[in-house]
Amino acid sequence: MRYRIYSYYGLDAVEVAKICFIAGLTFWLGNATVLGLGVTYHPQAAGPIDQLPPWLNRTIAIAILVILASYVSWVWSAPREIGQGEWKVHLPSGPSTLMQIGIGILDLGSCALAMYMLLPSHPNIGFVTMAVVFVSATLLGFASHAPGGLGVFDAAMLVALWQFDKESVLAGLLLFRSLYYLLPFAIALIILGSREIWLNISGTRRVVEPKAITSVTAPIRTEFEGDKADAD
Repeated sequence: MRYRIYSYYGLDAVEVAKICFIAGLTFWLGNATVLGLGVTYHPQAAGPIDQLPPWLNRTIAIAILVILASYVSWVWSAPREIGQGEWKVHLPSGPSTLMQIGIGILDLGSCALAMYMLLPSHPNIGFVTMAVVFVSATLLGFASHAPGGLGVFDAAMLVALWQFDKESVLAGLLLFRSLYYLLPFAIALIILGSREIWLNISGTRRVVEPKAITSVTAPIRTEFEGDKADAD
């Protein structure tokens, strides 16, 4: 879907993949920051999910923050890049990385706040606890590879929020998924469908050149041909 949109502006699949990588990096930087700060401040919040003692949770959180600070210092000291050939990605600079972290914190903080507002007011667990629980459950859902963390995220939230009635938490999760997944998905379908109709009517759709396609398969084809030559 992203390729279909970005290719209209002349980007090939490799460039689209680089954009997706930077977007994913922003997500992980935000997760690491929120989880590190939250667990350092309130290590008991992650206990119901990872079943680890508070001191170990705090130690892991501090280690995450140290690694995060080291990464920021690394990209701040000089321009950095990873990968080889056309797959080489130029990492954002130090100030841009801080902006990434800020965007990630704002994104996750808004999601956690939405879930926090959908829970009953009693008992009051505090927003920091909710943020830690939310990020931990999100990471578990991401690791499960289930679409939207369906089932895994919800089970983690039910286990971690043991203070509340299960019915109340489940109702909040259903409302959250409706607001965070279903509603944006419906709006995106409307916008994307309208865009496709407009492009077809106006006849302004661009045709992707064949070289953009061959550039994507070149590294794979080269490796395949090399293995074939070795076998001969």
